[in-house]
Amino acid sequence: MTSDLDSLFLVEDAPATPARELPPWPILVVDDDEEVHIMTRLVLSRLTYKGRPLDLLTARSAAEAATVLTKREDIAVALLDIVMETDDAGLVLARRIREEFDNHDVRIVLRTGQPGQAPVRDVIVNYDINDYKAKTELTSEKLFITIITALRSYDNIRTAREAQSASRLKSSFLATMSHEIRTPMNAVLGMLELMSHTGLDDEQMEMLFTARDAAGTLLRIIDDILDFSKIEAGRMDIECHPVALGPLVEGVADMLAAQARKRALDLHVHIDPAIPDLLMGDPLRLRQVLYNLTGNAIKFTEKGGVTLSMRCLPGAEPGRCRVKVAVQDTGIGIAEDVQKQLFQPFTQAESSTSRRFGGTGLGLSISRRLIDLMQGRIGLESAPGQGSTFWFEIDLAIAQEQPATAPQPALPSLSGIDVLVVAETPALRDTVACYIEAAGGRVTEPGQAWTVAVVIPRPGDVWPDLPDGRPAVLVAAADSVRPAGLPSGTVQIGRPMRRVPLIRAIASAAGQEMAARSATSSLRQGRGEPPPVEVAIAQGRLVLVAEDQPVNQMVIRRQLSLLGIAAEITEDGRQALAAWRSGRFGLVLTDCNMPEMDGFELTAAIREAETGTGLRTPIIALTANAMAGESQRCLAAGMDGFLAKPLELDRLDRCLAQWLPPLSGAVPSQSGPSQSGALGEAGAGVVPVLNLARTLELFSALDDEARTFLNDFLDAARPLVLGVAAAFARDDLGHARHQTHALAGVAKTAGADILAQAADRVEESLLQGNPEDARQAAKALPIALEQVASTIASL
Repeated sequence: MTSDLDSLFLVEDAPATPARELPPWPILVVDDDEEVHIMTRLVLSRLTYKGRPLDLLTARSAAEAATVLTKREDIAVALLDIVMETDDAGLVLARRIREEFDNHDVRIVLRTGQPGQAPVRDVIVNYDINDYKAKTELTSEKLFITIITALRSYDNIRTAREAQSASRLKSSFLATMSHEIRTPMNAVLGMLELMSHTGLDDEQMEMLFTARDAAGTLLRIIDDILDFSKIEAGRMDIECHPVALGPLVEGVADMLAAQARKRALDLHVHIDPAIPDLLMGDPLRLRQVLYNLTGNAIKFTEKGGVTLSMRCLPGAEPGRCRVKVAVQDTGIGIAEDVQKQLFQPFTQAESSTSRRFGGTGLGLSISRRLIDLMQGRIGLESAPGQGSTFWFEIDLAIAQEQPATAPQPALPSLSGIDVLVVAETPALRDTVACYIEAAGGRVTEPGQAWTVAVVIPRPGDVWPDLPDGRPAVLVAAADSVRPAGLPSGTVQIGRPMRRVPLIRAIASAAGQEMAARSATSSLRQGRGEPPPVEVAIAQGRLVLVAEDQPVNQMVIRRQLSLLGIAAEITEDGRQALAAWRSGRFGLVLTDCNMPEMDGFELTAAIREAETGTGLRTPIIALTANAMAGESQRCLAAGMDGFLAKPLELDRLDRCLAQWLPPLSGAVPSQSGPSQSGALGEAGAGVVPVLNLARTLELFSALDDEARTFLNDFLDAARPLVLGVAAAFARDDLGHARHQTHALAGVAKTAGADILAQAADRVEESLLQGNPEDARQAAKALPIALEQVASTIASL
């Protein structure tokens, strides 16, 4: 007998084999009346269905029938008498079949010679049966119809189940094979990238880039098949976390900006300011859908541009928000007769599409199924030659804990600021005007007085002349031609334009930079400068920081300063322990992995010194390792809390409010940091090279101070990357792990997400005892670092 697995490997051109003869249909007749068995056999003995005869099995009691059913799982129909050894023996057996034997395929037909003994309505409602007949009405013809109807139902159930089983088996096979192929493909891409840095001549470089592009395309196809197979196999789950949809959409645009610039397309983003800061959803899968739709729009658009918009729709229930996301392009368009098929797997608009543009046709099918899993709907509007608009609508709950436990940085007010907007297109000007007016500013017309000018040149154009000495914000793409020098008073941000950086840049250009920084979060209002060390000691609020990386020291010092907290910084655990012995500190923030003495050893030394004194200094861990179990490890070591890098200012503030003595007259924090929240959110899918949100949180605008910070990060990261390679070269896995952990920490602090993820892979492999996997993963570190360096250089 050929199994389902065997059918996957059948040779298509193999000689045809004779069709095997199908077995008869097993029919179980259960009755304590011998005459019933005789008459049933006479009526059904010559009956066939689909060319298969019946195999009549007999049982004189419910107990005997139960024995047959435990041995035979292929019974198609069971004709059950109700009154046998007991008055309800047939009913009890029917329930046992469904519940105890867990058999929901067999069709159960109850026959009774005493119809009033078990009322039809009660039996149908309370028992999972398929038919109920009185013996007096079961003539030969009606018995024939009853059996054929039951067999047809049974056959449909079995056929559907076998098809579903085969589909899931094939999907599982695809998932396994896709994973197995993806692993070496990652190595191929990594090695090709490394080869590009080995001094090849022009012809060799051209061949290498061709191979790299082909390998990247193959990897994307494998990823599509993997996701599709997961959905088909029922293994795709939708999670629910607080997610900031605006930054998520803008992040997808950032990831695809280079692809759009390569095709000379304008990529425009519009976020409705009315959308709440945080909604409950699955950020990974939402990002995947957005990436599919926007990536397709860019791929199928040869000239013009792509607009990615997100708007808040009316009609949502209280506490919820109905969101519509649309991706509009000026591409090839889609004929009406193929639009209905476009969301089916392996379908594209025309037979030549895959040859012209590549792809599997799975992206839209995956997107549709993901939106279905989110209880939303997806669709498109298109016409040939007139472009397309793909959209989806989802209804999401508003994050209830948003004000207390997950606050988003508040925008500075533009009240009283008149802004002149010079943009290339009306749509872009409308978006800028919408953002400004939502922040309290006013957009002026040409010829009217203005406070700040927002100038947005076309991508690839030379920057226009800016008003010398007048406040201005320049929104310029990476490929714009930069003239020599910028007039004073000019603040630059990149494209695609983000709402928050735009508003902060306008506030900064208008001379409200300090106000903008202090207004970015309500927690910073009224904090002022940190008090002198002597005052902080008297208040019990001086913080000791143990951190060995200069970039991380810079960030934590600035964050504590913004919160009005005085602190002293030490470079390792030994220095921190010596400082702590002075008794001046109200709290210790310590990195977990440091040279000389790490955070765990520091905690153990402090707790040992405190034994018998009745004192306990709060110790909070700072670590780039946000893997499961790390928080429990910290608490077990004697620490009081756990904060993951990159360290968010709001979480740091709530942590300090919980463990430091309150200031006189200060309003206590409404909630302490949750251990689960302190772990941070892990992203997946396509990772941005450089996430400027971290820098903008600290500096409000991409000014000289911010660029100095990013360059300092590069100076700190380069020796760490070299240190990892050197440690592996001499087979010093312990030092390799330490260097990798430090690299992950500084990368997360600076927002170098792609480098942080690469470092995390190396450290995780080392922690799991897979040094060879770690060596392979480490080859991606210098590549990721150069990508980050190139991005910083283009700012």
